[in-house]
Amino acid sequence: MHARTTTAAALAVLALTLTACSSSDDSDQAAAPSSPAAASAASAAPAGARHYETAQDIADALKDAGLTVTKPEEDGSASYITEVGGKSYTLTVTDQNGDGGETLINLFPNPEALAAWIPLSKQFGGVAVTNDSWAVSLPTKAEGARDSSKRIAPTIAKALDGTVQQ
Repeated sequence: MHARTTTAAALAVLALTLTACSSSDDSDQAAAPSSPAAASAASAAPAGARHYETAQDIADALKDAGLTVTKPEEDGSASYITEVGGKSYTLTVTDQNGDGGETLINLFPNPEALAAWIPLSKQFGGVAVTNDSWAVSLPTKAEGARDSSKRIAPTIAKALDGTVQQ
């Protein structure tokens, strides 16, 4: 029974986390469990990939790639990311066509925590760019946001040596 409750809570957490990309919902969220199956779902980092220590490092790399980027602001609300010891930041990322929008940079404490998050994000229709222990989670909830995010995701992946997850 506890496993079902925890799994349901995990799905609720991800839904709220993904919604945060397009809203400012500050509701309480519970932690999601990690599993070996989820850990094996993560893509390996590309050879020669860059490692980013901070959200500002990621934002700077996106700006250097020609994207319009606002300053990352730490999101202090409880989420899967904070429950596993990571940090989440909000910022706006757009390209010259206006694709993109309110975005999250999620810094995970380790690759396993990211690996557990990826299939949950995909299950809820998320669009993200990931690598070793970070994810740039793009907006998907507003009308047209998912299509916009799918268009900008390859540009973000190229700029960060990341992998598009959708």
